[in-house]
Order: sequence, then structure tokens, then C-alpha cells
Amino acid sequence: MQKLIAFLRLIRSLNLLFIVLTQCSVQYFIIKPILAQAGAVPTLDELHFILLVAATVLIAAAGYVINDYFDVKVDEVNKPGRIFIDRVITRRAAMLLHQMFTGTGVLLALYVAWHAGNFKLGFIHPIVAAFLWFYSTGYKRKLLLGNLLVAFLTGFVILIVALYEKSLFNPMNAAVQRAAYSTIVIVFAYFIFAFLVSLARELVKDMEDVEGDRSFGSKTVPIAMGVYRTKGLVYGILVFILMLLIYIQWIEISGGDFISALTVFTTVEFPVLVSLYLLRQASTSAQFHSVSSVIKVVMFMGILTMLYFYLLIRG
Repeated sequence: MQKLIAFLRLIRSLNLLFIVLTQCSVQYFIIKPILAQAGAVPTLDELHFILLVAATVLIAAAGYVINDYFDVKVDEVNKPGRIFIDRVITRRAAMLLHQMFTGTGVLLALYVAWHAGNFKLGFIHPIVAAFLWFYSTGYKRKLLLGNLLVAFLTGFVILIVALYEKSLFNPMNAAVQRAAYSTIVIVFAYFIFAFLVSLARELVKDMEDVEGDRSFGSKTVPIAMGVYRTKGLVYGILVFILMLLIYIQWIEISGGDFISALTVFTTVEFPVLVSLYLLRQASTSAQFHSVSSVIKVVMFMGILTMLYFYLLIRG
């Protein structure tokens, strides 16, 4: 049982479930219902969409494993209670898990891409796997590079679902073209949201781990710029997110949709405001961890808004 719990924590099982939730929400709450109104049939059937999600989850799990594999020494300082490699799981077993997850994920992605009629898409997952490897071995210790990479890959979890939908890029008629345009705009908006929220959280996590990172020669943003300036950078990102949300609310209110504007405030804006307040007060590792947790809630609630807008589409 101890090894099972360690395994589930090593692969960040809750984060993997969130990836499943995110990709299913994009497919079933945005892409399918909007295209269905124009009479378009999805490129991937249920089975092949499940395989695409499985490929994404496996590559992400491999990334978590290899990250912990190379971070044992740093985690002894930053997270001594969350080390599983060398304690419960051997280094050899961890590397084997990484190879199995990566290999299976890549094969599934190549198969789904072949089935979708665009084999080039199959190379996305191996490229992501390579990025995760290089992130773990060095990129994460480079100034801002690791933060930007993780933020982009977090948003890319959303984009990749749209890339597999042929109707978005080769619409069969004017109705599908209009539906495709609306879908692309919405999906890209969620990509930007996920990118910005993830970037803010990564910077907060760097402030949380600053002591351990400094002792191992990392050049993270808080080490290079100082915690005070990094807080200002995160503050700016969160305020920018807030401005984008207010703009969306303004559009909704202009169209007479006050309920949607209120929904955006209660589900997303409010936790952003809470994170801003906590960030201003934060100075210790535990306090920065609390800020990181609230920002994670912002991401979760943002993804859940897809369900709300799906219900609006259905009327």
C-alpha cells in the first residue's frame, strides 16, 4: 500500500485527473457542441479521443517522474516530506516508469494521428516529452525559461484537442467556417488564460522554493531579481488576468447577460482577488504555498466555466 500511495503521488495523480477533465471539457463542452450546431462530425470518435487523452496523461506522468528523478537533492531541502525516489521507489524503477510512460504515450499519439489522417500531429507528444526531459535536466534552473515552458505546455493541453479537429482548419461550408472561427477564438482564449495562470503559479512556486534552489545554484527569477520584484511580476500577471476577465464581463453585460458576468466573478475573479491579497502578505515558504494553492483553484474554476458555457449553448 505504501508503494501504491508513493506511486500515485510521484505521478501527481490529481494533476493527471485535471488534465483528463481539461481535455474532456474542451472536447465535449466547446468543440463538439459548437460544431454540432453547424452539422459537423468530430474527427475523433469516442475511443480515439480517449486514446489521445491517455497519450497526454502518460507523457505528463513521465514528466513528473523524471522531474522528481533529477530533483532528489533539491527536494531534500524544499520538500523533505515529499521525496519518494530513493526512499520508497528505486531510481532504476523510476527511470523504467519514465521510459514505459513515454514510449506508450508516443505510440498512442502516433496511432491517433494516423487514424485522424494527419500523421504529423503524432510528433507533438514526443516533442513535448523531450521538452519535459530537458526541463527536468536544466531548463527549470534557467532564468524564466522553465517557467515559460511549463506555462506553455499547461495551455497546450487545451490547444492539442483543437489541433486534432479537421473541421476547425478545413471547414466544409460557410456554417462550419463560422462555427470553427468561434471555436478557435474560445479555445485560444482558454489557452491564454491557462498560460498566464500557470506562469503566475510557477513564479510563486519558485518563491516558495527559493532557499533550496539557491543552495543548488539555480538561476530562478526570485534568485536573479529578488523575491520583492518577483512578487511584483506575479502581481502584474494576476492583475492582467483580472483585466481580461473584466473585459469578458463587459462583453457579457453589453449583451444583457448579467448572469454570465456574475458567474465569471464568483468562480474566477474572486479567487484571483484572494490570491492577490495573499500574495501581498506572503513572505514565508508556507505563505507562498498558500498563494500557489489559491492560484491552482483559479485554474480549476476557469476550466469549469466551460461547463457553464456549454449549458448556455444548449439553451
